[in-house]
This record gives sequence, structure tokens and C-alpha cells, in this order.
Amino acid sequence: MPLKDEAFRDLERMIVNGELEPGQWVSETDLVEVSGHTRAPIRSAIQRLADGGLLRIVARRGAQVCPIDHTEHFRSLELRRVVERLVAQSAADRATQAQKAELLEIADGFLAVTETRDQVAMTELDARSLDARIRAADNQFAARALTSVKGLSRRFWVLNQERYGDLKRMAKAHAEVATAVGQGDADLAAQAVDHLIDYVEEFTLAVVGFRSPKG
Repeated sequence: MPLKDEAFRDLERMIVNGELEPGQWVSETDLVEVSGHTRAPIRSAIQRLADGGLLRIVARRGAQVCPIDHTEHFRSLELRRVVERLVAQSAADRATQAQKAELLEIADGFLAVTETRDQVAMTELDARSLDARIRAADNQFAARALTSVKGLSRRFWVLNQERYGDLKRMAKAHAEVATAVGQGDADLAAQAVDHLIDYVEEFTLAVVGFRSPKG
């Protein structure tokens, strides 16, 4: 993996997991120190994280880890439902046999998480699944749109799932998406994405207080 991609993944993981907290101010030097990467890949990562709504760059001050905004999160889900559906359908239609096999392997990983309840494994599988579907879909415009909001969604889940989430249900919903794409069934993939986003919306409503936690 290129160094700039490694730096981006490492910093995104720190933000998603709350190691870099919502609202926290950081400098380029801070991010070099906490990540162990050099300045060039960190600069690239900062811009990508800003594009994805996880960092806000402020001239002469540095960057702020974006606070969690519930309205913004709901708007991102509107985009996710449409674009993730498109990506899943396109991936199901265009995936090579190797890509299908990879997604079926990822689906097995999600099913294992329904038993282990391992949130760290869940986060890694989520990132792998998204990357695999984007590669298989082969649509750079949809990829840009989806990656622009997926980090926000992943952080919202990780920081709130222990109190409000059902990890088993989330893992199963992700497994259904990966399985449908891996089987090359575009219609089933679209249905699986709808099922996943339905649960994410339900979870979000619980976080903001409109539904009871975990049903």
C-alpha cells in the first residue's frame, strides 16, 4: 500500500475509534507524532480526511476533528442509501470471480462477528467490504460520493454502538450485502443495502433519543 494510503487509513482509524476525539484540535506535527508517518503522506491524508468530513482545516490554526452533527449524519444516510445501492448492484454485475470470492470470504468474517461480538474485527471488515465493492463496481464517481460519507458513518457507529447498537444485527446486515454481491445477484444486493441502511437509520434515531436503545 502506498505510504499516503497507509497514513490515511491510520488517521481515519484513529478518528473513527475516538483516539482523536470529536472537536479535538490537531496540528500536522501532532499527526506525524501520533501516526509515525512523515509529513508528505500526512498532508495528503489530512486533505482526504477533510474531503470525507472527518477533519476541518482552518488556516493558521491547524485542523479540527469534526464534531458529530446528527443532522449531517442523517443527510449522509440519504446519500448512502442511493449510492451504496448503485455500487452494490454494479459490483454484483461486474465483479470478477476473484472479487466475488473475496466478498464471500468477507461475508463469512461478518458472520463470525455475530458470534464473537468483536467490534475491532467488525470495523476492519467494514473497510475491506467497502473497498472490495468499490473496486468491483468500477465507477469512480460513485466511489468518490460513497467514500465522502462512509468514514462519518463508521465513526458514528463505533462511538455509539456499545450503548445503542446491536452488533450482531449490524454484522449480519453487512454479511447479507457482501453475500449478495459475491453471488452476483444485483437485485438481492440492492435489497440487502436497503435492509442495512434501515437498521443504521433505526440505530441513529436511538442515539438521538427518538427510539429506545437496542429496540
